[in-house]
Amino acid sequence: MEASGCKVPTSDNSSLSSIIFLVFSALEALVGMGLNALIAVVSCTHGMKNRQLKCVDKILTALGVSRFCQLSIFIVKIIWMTISSTNFEMTRMYHLVKGTIWFLTSICFNFSACLCFFYCVKIANFRHRLFIHLKMEISRLVPWMLLVSVFASLANTFPFFHGLYSITCKNNTGYGTSGNQTLEDLTLETNLVYLFVFCGTGFSVAFSMSITLSGLLLFSLWRHTHLMQNGSTSFSDLSMAAHFKAVKTIMLLLIVDSVNFVGLMILLSNRFSERTPINQLVTIVVFVCPTVQSQIMIWGNPKLKKAFTRVIDCIRHMFLV
Repeated sequence: MEASGCKVPTSDNSSLSSIIFLVFSALEALVGMGLNALIAVVSCTHGMKNRQLKCVDKILTALGVSRFCQLSIFIVKIIWMTISSTNFEMTRMYHLVKGTIWFLTSICFNFSACLCFFYCVKIANFRHRLFIHLKMEISRLVPWMLLVSVFASLANTFPFFHGLYSITCKNNTGYGTSGNQTLEDLTLETNLVYLFVFCGTGFSVAFSMSITLSGLLLFSLWRHTHLMQNGSTSFSDLSMAAHFKAVKTIMLLLIVDSVNFVGLMILLSNRFSERTPINQLVTIVVFVCPTVQSQIMIWGNPKLKKAFTRVIDCIRHMFLV
């Protein structure tokens, strides 16, 4: 990625603000990685006990692993920027790291859409022939949905490795007291059309799918409530509670996904330099999003909530003893 004949400039990373940012980001990442590791481990363990991984456990495991890897790449990037004396934006690894971050983020968006699809098919009450068929075939569809999500994310990441970022180098000759000098002007350029068309399209597909599915769940909830008020349904309050919990979980995930996407677009567009306070603030927000989503999933799942409570109790006892 370096321009021919140009040296990579160095940068000073020993400032107090850089160190505080590194420590705070590392703590955030560790919390998020721990929560996602808990989701993946509990889901896999539950499947091993039952000798079969359920559909929801497959999706939750995939989400937990992808978010764990996403946060790992983020923290590696920040540590590298803090420790290395070279300007990270001007190295060959820059677009590779950012491409990997977007690939994992795109997978998370798609897996979240798969989770919304699963909730809608399993919980919503529709008597259309297609919907009944999906409900019966959901166990076969989930692995294929996850596989398609991975390949779609790979295709969506292609611009990061071809034409999204480029560095221009202008070698100008200046004159100083000691004679001729070579002044190197390195500029990082981002193809915003590529960025917003490809990344925006990838996110829009997953987001639109989740919005549509949440709308179907809301309609099913309204229909179910209407039937209960008229006394023409035999469904119990458990179905109503399942509807409310699914709608609440999906809507919260959509809100956090929207914030996460806006933050990532700001970071990936290089609108602000990597070491500016605005960029660091946006990075912190992006760090928080996977952690918040993990908390939403944990509190929306009784099995995960129980495991999380046990872990918190163990940590509390360790510090109290």
